[in-house]
Amino acid sequence: MGWFWGDNKSDPVKKLDPGLREFLEQETPDKYVPAPDLKQPSPTPAPAHSPDSQEADESSKPNVPAASLYQDGRYADLWKTYKPPSNIDSTSGVRAAERVIEKNKEYGDTVQRAAMENCALEHEALTFCFKTGNWKKQIEARLTMCSAENATFSRCYQTQSKFLQALGYAASFEDDAEKEERIQMHADTLYHQMLDYEKKVKEAKEAGVEPPPLTSLFNPEKPSHIEGVAGTQVEIPGGEAVPPGFKPSKPLIKLTPHERELEIRSHNAHLEQQKLFAEEATPFMKNQADARTKRQEKAVSWFGETIGKWVS
Repeated sequence: MGWFWGDNKSDPVKKLDPGLREFLEQETPDKYVPAPDLKQPSPTPAPAHSPDSQEADESSKPNVPAASLYQDGRYADLWKTYKPPSNIDSTSGVRAAERVIEKNKEYGDTVQRAAMENCALEHEALTFCFKTGNWKKQIEARLTMCSAENATFSRCYQTQSKFLQALGYAASFEDDAEKEERIQMHADTLYHQMLDYEKKVKEAKEAGVEPPPLTSLFNPEKPSHIEGVAGTQVEIPGGEAVPPGFKPSKPLIKLTPHERELEIRSHNAHLEQQKLFAEEATPFMKNQADARTKRQEKAVSWFGETIGKWVS
């Protein structure tokens, strides 16, 4: 069947137009010639770094703190001013403010707890008044609410609290258990000295004799001070003058001389304590004010004075 398919060895394009044949030869891609089999050279082992070269490489890397997620040196310029929380002083910034707030909250509870300890006997007598005795005594106690024992305990508790405050109990930011215990014991001593003097004055009046001389509980060497209050002169031991804006728990005329001195002392100690707390929190308040001023300046430069002050 060669006549039908023709000779396979004949050139199929020899009968084409010469111009067309030349065009096809130019457009035909080159035959693929496989590249010679060249053996890849074995990799040369890298020379071991000497200790000096390792130190040089490490010194060339920028230092970043451990808090950075990229220890390869990225964003090292952003970490230059970074300070870890452990390096921040505990008495500055937010921690100082938190310390002052916490101390202020604990102060009242601490003073009240110490006053309750100093009045343990008075509180025990009040408790026994309700629970001891026959049924008549218990009914009487419930009807009168143990008024005598209750008055004794209430005065002890309130007066001891003022003595503790006047002596600076729990006012310091530094913990000193021995100092606080001495103050607590001294407050209890002064309270019973006041009671002893009142008892002697009462006994002197009943006997119709002169009462013992009045001396200050805090400064026995200083003479008393006469203060005019509501048209009446009152005696205040220790030369204590009535401070401006002073508001006692009762009118001075209704207080005993030692109670007047104690009221003024506790008032002045309270002012000193508030001043100490304010000084402790001043750095934080100043930083807050400076930060707000900077934010306000930026906002004013962006939005104008009216809107800038409002948004900041």
